[in-house]
Amino acid sequence: MPHLHDMEELVNSIEDVQAKDYMKEAMSCYMANAYRACIVLTYIALFDDIVKKLGELGKVNKKAKNIYTEAQKRINSQDVYESYVIDQLKSNSLLPALDTSFLDTLRVLRNKSAHPSGHHASAEEARFIFYEAINRFLSKPILTTTQLVDEILARLDEKHFFPSTDISKISIVVKKEVENIHHEALPYLISKFLEKTLSTSSDVSRNAGFFLTGLAYLKEPETSEYIKKYVINPKCSDSKYSNIILRIISADGSLVLDLDPVTYDRLAPVISERIGSVERSLEHTRFSHPSSVLKSILEGAGEDLLIDKFEVQLVEFFKGNIFSSSFLSSIGGCPKVIDLYIEEAQNKAGSSDFDTANHFSRNVKDVDIYLAQCLSGEKAFLLIANILKAAEWGAWGAQALRNSKFSSIPRIKELVVEYINSNDVEAKEVYKEVTGDAEEYDDVVTEYVLS
Repeated sequence: MPHLHDMEELVNSIEDVQAKDYMKEAMSCYMANAYRACIVLTYIALFDDIVKKLGELGKVNKKAKNIYTEAQKRINSQDVYESYVIDQLKSNSLLPALDTSFLDTLRVLRNKSAHPSGHHASAEEARFIFYEAINRFLSKPILTTTQLVDEILARLDEKHFFPSTDISKISIVVKKEVENIHHEALPYLISKFLEKTLSTSSDVSRNAGFFLTGLAYLKEPETSEYIKKYVINPKCSDSKYSNIILRIISADGSLVLDLDPVTYDRLAPVISERIGSVERSLEHTRFSHPSSVLKSILEGAGEDLLIDKFEVQLVEFFKGNIFSSSFLSSIGGCPKVIDLYIEEAQNKAGSSDFDTANHFSRNVKDVDIYLAQCLSGEKAFLLIANILKAAEWGAWGAQALRNSKFSSIPRIKELVVEYINSNDVEAKEVYKEVTGDAEEYDDVVTEYVLS
């Protein structure tokens, strides 16, 4: 129930100019203790608004069109139409039962307030009517529960439903499609579209998946809660939905906040399985790639949750994707993630396995800019020291990088030079820790790093 200072904010949530004007006047009546007038004006505003919305809904829904047409006839003939509208909304399931019950309550109170009846409207009654009218109807889009959703579902086989695979453009399409969907239809919409992702029709399953991903990308709080409730929590254990769940999380990483504890336990192996099965040729920016999933969780839910719930998966990811520029671009300011990364990067850079060490030295140039943005001088030197170790035992890729004086990773080298010049004693200890011997430190560093 709103307090007085909330009523103006409620009025401002109404988009229709005429309805807003009526409700401003209703609010003025309330402030003047004219509670009956407040109820009557709210009644007028609400049923005018309902008829307008039925007219809009009638453009795509035959039931709404028939109700609107008959209501307009009665209005033009100055006949009572409100009871007819309520009955038709109820019998055609164009409103939830709670909303139609409220309309009945409003109609009764309006009649008592507008006619001599001995009833004295109270401030509580007027506030209740004022709040519910705006919250349930005047601030909401076209009235319907399932009809508009069914209209969209019927079109999912259209090849060009989504003319682009770009997520920002997908979300624009989704926003347009749901703009007239009543908020209470969202659980139905989400559940039905989830079912359609399993359709045998490739167009239907593709469009349904895009729709849910675009819906998540909009990051609407109420919608996000429904996605968690009807998709992530109940379906995480079912492998048929693993891919769409990961794509949804890629669209909005904050969806992993406040999940059921069991869901976290189920989601972790889903991510692990995807890390193990993803094709190497798949772009890391694709929503189905684990890089996008983990990056989105990091950005949307924070480093602490990522480490707490999915540390094992993050390490697994680094083992196979140490040069994921897409993910590395997001780890700045995340010391726990950086520590996990450096531990794995050191293992690869200084590995005694010929192929592993060479692969690291040959490819580290691809992430030079990203690592330089997030590594400290000490951590950058840990990488260089491990490359020097691999070069010493004969890894030719490491030798080539060392002999070029690390020219292909100039930003990392710059960090290391600054670190050595400022912390030479500490750097020597780091070198000894990595290589096991600091006797050649001065010569090696002078020849290959500082020159």
